[in-house]
Amino acid sequence: MRRVCALCGRETDILIEGLCPDCYRKTHPLVRVKRDFVGIVRCPSCGAVLYRGKWVKDNKVIEKLILESLDYLGKVSSTSIESLELRYGLTTAIVRVRGTVHDLIKEYEEEAPVKVRYSEELCPRCRDMVNEKERAIVQVRSIVPINDHLRRLVIDITRKEAMKGEERSGFLRIDDAQGGLDIRLSDQGMARAIAYRIHKTLPSRVLESQSVVKGRGDKAITKLTISVVVVPVGRGSVIMYLNKPYYVLGYSQGTFRVLDLLSNETVNVRVGDLIRHGI
Repeated sequence: MRRVCALCGRETDILIEGLCPDCYRKTHPLVRVKRDFVGIVRCPSCGAVLYRGKWVKDNKVIEKLILESLDYLGKVSSTSIESLELRYGLTTAIVRVRGTVHDLIKEYEEEAPVKVRYSEELCPRCRDMVNEKERAIVQVRSIVPINDHLRRLVIDITRKEAMKGEERSGFLRIDDAQGGLDIRLSDQGMARAIAYRIHKTLPSRVLESQSVVKGRGDKAITKLTISVVVVPVGRGSVIMYLNKPYYVLGYSQGTFRVLDLLSNETVNVRVGDLIRHGI
């Protein structure tokens, strides 16, 4: 005798709590994500991952963190992470779960999207090792709030530049800072190379300063500080400058060419003036 599903109205040979197998699956998920996101903190120096308050060197610990965020609501026979790209900020991992929510339903697969927030931080052991080695810092700041796209761009530039020479050539770590990022290095030449590459990629102003850490004369040990203030606007942007709206036509050699939207007049504005007066 065929029966009718209370939800979709289709006839079926099997009813589970008044529902056909398809509707039962839809209303009874196999897996549920318990957290808004999974935080993954990795040491950029030794590769250890922060797990339950401890730094662990285990290739499977990231998988553990993601799978522990799931609540299984049926009989699960297998799980696998199908897609995971660890990049700075928020991303999504796809977990494939195989099982069933009822004995009358054959095993099937469900996908669970898990949000992952990835960041890097030196573990205590590596921090102790590099504290004595820091000889340069590149302070990247933005005149508008820094977003994930700009943050990833700066991090990508830093990593590519650092890997051009010997492995991890002078690169120590990248720290979040108010208004931007601090890039810490043991090699002052590498700090200048990174700052120059950021300056070539983004409209910006670069300033350098040196301070003596210890010693004097020929034996003095100095620390280099490079300030890179970026103006992340480009062709097509509309900005408010000195209380007037401007349309950005282009940028070249430290100068923006902009159109005054009130007077329809084209003017040039130096990047330093935008930094000084703000937008």
